[in-house]
Amino acid sequence: MYQELEKFIKSHGRIDQKELQQITSCFKPLKTVRNEMLCNIGQICSHFYFIRKGCLRLYEIDDKGNDITGYFALEDSLISANTSFILQKPSRDCLVSLEHSELLAINRNDFYRLVESVPQFGNVYHKFIEFAFIHSQMRIYSFLGMEGIDKLRWVMEHEPKLLSRISSKAVASYLGMTNSTLSKLRTKL
Repeated sequence: MYQELEKFIKSHGRIDQKELQQITSCFKPLKTVRNEMLCNIGQICSHFYFIRKGCLRLYEIDDKGNDITGYFALEDSLISANTSFILQKPSRDCLVSLEHSELLAINRNDFYRLVESVPQFGNVYHKFIEFAFIHSQMRIYSFLGMEGIDKLRWVMEHEPKLLSRISSKAVASYLGMTNSTLSKLRTKL
Protein backbone atom coordinates (compact mmCIF):
# COMPACT_ATOMS: atom_id res chain seq x y z
CA MET A 1 0.00 0.00 0.00
CA TYR A 2 2.83 2.43 0.86
CA GLN A 3 5.42 1.32 -1.71
CA GLU A 4 4.61 4.13 -4.14
CA LEU A 5 4.80 6.75 -1.39
CA GLU A 6 8.12 5.35 -0.16
CA LYS A 7 9.51 5.41 -3.70
CA PHE A 8 8.27 8.98 -4.17
CA ILE A 9 9.94 10.15 -0.95
CA LYS A 10 13.19 8.31 -1.77
CA SER A 11 13.23 9.99 -5.20
CA HIS A 12 13.73 13.33 -3.42
CA GLY A 13 16.92 12.31 -1.62
CA ARG A 14 18.42 9.86 0.85
CA ILE A 15 16.40 8.83 3.87
CA ASP A 16 16.85 6.15 6.49
CA GLN A 17 14.26 3.43 7.10
CA LYS A 18 13.26 4.79 10.53
CA GLU A 19 12.38 8.23 9.12
CA LEU A 20 10.63 6.65 6.16
CA GLN A 21 8.49 4.60 8.56
CA GLN A 22 7.80 7.71 10.62
CA ILE A 23 6.48 9.46 7.49
CA THR A 24 4.38 6.61 6.09
CA SER A 25 2.78 5.91 9.47
CA CYS A 26 1.13 9.35 9.31
CA PHE A 27 -0.59 8.65 5.98
CA LYS A 28 -3.94 6.86 6.00
CA PRO A 29 -5.42 5.01 3.02
CA LEU A 30 -8.47 6.57 1.42
CA LYS A 31 -10.48 5.29 -1.52
CA THR A 32 -12.70 7.70 -3.40
CA VAL A 33 -15.41 7.29 -5.98
CA ARG A 34 -15.72 9.29 -9.16
CA ASN A 35 -16.66 12.94 -8.48
CA GLU A 36 -16.15 12.64 -4.73
CA MET A 37 -15.47 16.06 -3.20
CA LEU A 38 -12.43 16.16 -0.89
CA CYS A 39 -12.64 19.90 -0.23
CA ASN A 40 -15.45 22.21 -1.27
CA ILE A 41 -15.69 25.97 -1.55
CA GLY A 42 -15.98 27.45 1.93
CA GLN A 43 -14.47 24.44 3.71
CA ILE A 44 -11.09 24.54 5.39
CA CYS A 45 -8.78 21.98 3.84
CA SER A 46 -7.21 19.79 6.49
CA HIS A 47 -5.48 17.09 4.41
CA PHE A 48 -2.72 16.63 1.89
CA TYR A 49 -3.01 13.71 -0.54
CA PHE A 50 -0.59 11.39 -2.27
CA ILE A 51 -2.19 9.74 -5.29
CA ARG A 52 -1.48 6.02 -5.62
CA LYS A 53 -4.04 5.53 -8.34
CA GLY A 54 -6.48 7.89 -10.00
CA CYS A 55 -6.78 11.59 -10.66
CA LEU A 56 -7.74 14.64 -8.63
CA ARG A 57 -8.76 18.03 -9.96
CA LEU A 58 -8.42 21.42 -8.26
CA TYR A 59 -10.75 24.10 -9.59
CA GLU A 60 -12.75 27.14 -8.65
CA ILE A 61 -16.03 28.54 -9.93
CA ASP A 62 -16.06 32.09 -11.28
CA ASP A 63 -18.79 34.69 -10.83
CA LYS A 64 -20.57 33.42 -13.94
CA GLY A 65 -20.65 29.83 -12.67
CA ASN A 66 -17.86 28.58 -14.94
CA ASP A 67 -15.29 26.05 -13.73
CA ILE A 68 -11.70 27.24 -13.88
CA THR A 69 -9.32 24.34 -13.43
CA GLY A 70 -6.04 25.17 -11.77
CA TYR A 71 -4.42 21.76 -11.63
CA PHE A 72 -4.80 18.04 -12.21
CA ALA A 73 -2.81 15.52 -10.20
CA LEU A 74 -2.24 11.97 -11.39
CA GLU A 75 -0.48 8.95 -9.89
CA ASP A 76 2.67 9.45 -7.83
CA SER A 77 2.01 13.09 -7.06
CA LEU A 78 0.83 15.27 -4.20
CA ILE A 79 -2.10 17.67 -4.07
CA SER A 80 -4.15 19.72 -1.68
CA ALA A 81 -6.22 22.88 -1.78
CA ASN A 82 -2.93 24.60 -0.97
CA THR A 83 -4.08 28.08 0.00
CA SER A 84 -6.72 26.78 2.39
CA PHE A 85 -4.42 24.05 3.72
CA ILE A 86 -1.57 26.47 4.42
CA LEU A 87 -3.57 29.45 5.72
CA GLN A 88 -6.42 27.46 7.32
CA LYS A 89 -8.98 29.77 5.73
CA PRO A 90 -12.11 28.75 3.82
CA SER A 91 -11.23 27.41 0.40
CA ARG A 92 -12.01 29.19 -2.85
CA ASP A 93 -11.24 25.91 -4.60
CA CYS A 94 -12.89 22.55 -5.00
CA LEU A 95 -10.74 19.44 -4.82
CA VAL A 96 -12.49 16.50 -6.44
CA SER A 97 -11.63 12.95 -7.41
CA LEU A 98 -12.22 12.59 -11.16
CA GLU A 99 -11.86 8.81 -11.07
CA HIS A 100 -12.12 6.04 -8.54
CA SER A 101 -8.89 6.82 -6.75
CA GLU A 102 -6.62 5.31 -4.12
CA LEU A 103 -5.05 8.00 -2.00
CA LEU A 104 -2.86 8.28 1.04
CA ALA A 105 -4.01 11.20 3.19
CA ILE A 106 -2.14 13.04 5.91
CA ASN A 107 -3.76 15.55 8.23
CA ARG A 108 -2.34 19.05 8.59
CA ASN A 109 -0.94 18.63 12.11
CA ASP A 110 1.00 15.50 11.18
CA PHE A 111 2.08 17.06 7.90
CA TYR A 112 3.71 20.12 9.47
CA ARG A 113 5.13 18.09 12.35
CA LEU A 114 6.95 15.95 9.74
CA VAL A 115 8.08 19.03 7.78
CA GLU A 116 9.67 20.33 10.99
CA SER A 117 11.10 17.08 12.36
CA VAL A 118 12.11 14.99 9.33
CA PRO A 119 14.43 16.92 7.00
CA GLN A 120 13.70 14.64 4.05
CA PHE A 121 9.96 15.27 4.34
CA GLY A 122 10.67 18.99 4.58
CA ASN A 123 12.62 18.59 1.34
CA VAL A 124 9.66 16.83 -0.33
CA TYR A 125 7.39 19.70 0.73
CA HIS A 126 9.90 22.31 -0.43
CA LYS A 127 10.15 20.68 -3.86
CA PHE A 128 6.35 20.39 -4.05
CA ILE A 129 5.94 24.11 -3.35
CA GLU A 130 8.63 24.95 -5.91
CA PHE A 131 6.92 22.76 -8.51
CA ALA A 132 3.50 24.29 -7.75
CA PHE A 133 4.89 27.80 -8.11
CA ILE A 134 6.78 27.08 -11.33
CA HIS A 135 3.83 25.21 -12.83
CA SER A 136 1.50 28.06 -11.97
CA GLN A 137 3.86 30.67 -13.41
CA MET A 138 4.40 28.65 -16.59
CA ARG A 139 0.67 28.34 -17.14
CA ILE A 140 -0.03 32.00 -16.43
CA TYR A 141 2.76 33.41 -18.58
CA SER A 142 2.52 30.77 -21.28
CA PHE A 143 -1.21 31.24 -21.67
CA LEU A 144 -1.25 35.05 -21.65
CA GLY A 145 -1.66 36.13 -25.23
CA MET A 146 -1.59 32.58 -26.56
CA GLU A 147 -4.08 31.51 -29.17
CA GLY A 148 -6.25 28.52 -28.29
CA ILE A 149 -4.39 26.19 -30.64
CA ASP A 150 -1.10 27.11 -28.95
CA LYS A 151 -2.57 26.39 -25.51
CA LEU A 152 -3.61 22.95 -26.75
CA ARG A 153 -0.12 22.35 -28.15
CA TRP A 154 1.36 23.39 -24.78
CA VAL A 155 -0.71 20.76 -22.99
CA MET A 156 0.20 18.15 -25.60
CA GLU A 157 3.88 18.89 -24.98
CA HIS A 158 3.91 19.39 -21.19
CA GLU A 159 0.97 17.33 -19.90
CA PRO A 160 -0.04 14.83 -22.60
CA LYS A 161 -1.75 12.41 -20.19
CA LEU A 162 -4.46 14.98 -19.55
CA LEU A 163 -5.84 14.63 -23.06
CA SER A 164 -6.27 10.86 -22.74
CA ARG A 165 -7.38 10.67 -19.08
CA ILE A 166 -9.44 13.77 -18.40
CA SER A 167 -12.81 14.77 -19.83
CA SER A 168 -12.58 17.34 -22.60
CA LYS A 169 -14.82 19.67 -20.57
CA ALA A 170 -12.33 19.66 -17.67
CA VAL A 171 -9.35 20.09 -20.02
CA ALA A 172 -11.15 22.99 -21.71
CA SER A 173 -11.62 24.71 -18.34
CA TYR A 174 -7.91 24.20 -17.66
CA LEU A 175 -7.11 25.89 -20.97
CA GLY A 176 -9.59 28.72 -20.43
CA MET A 177 -11.90 27.85 -23.30
CA THR A 178 -15.22 26.17 -23.94
CA ASN A 179 -15.54 22.48 -24.65
CA SER A 180 -16.78 23.19 -28.19
CA THR A 181 -13.72 25.40 -28.88
CA LEU A 182 -11.43 22.63 -27.66
CA SER A 183 -13.20 20.10 -29.91
CA LYS A 184 -12.74 22.35 -32.92
CA LEU A 185 -9.07 22.91 -32.13
CA ARG A 186 -8.43 19.18 -31.72
CA THR A 187 -9.68 18.56 -35.27
CA LYS A 188 -7.10 21.05 -36.58
CA LEU A 189 -4.17 19.10 -35.15
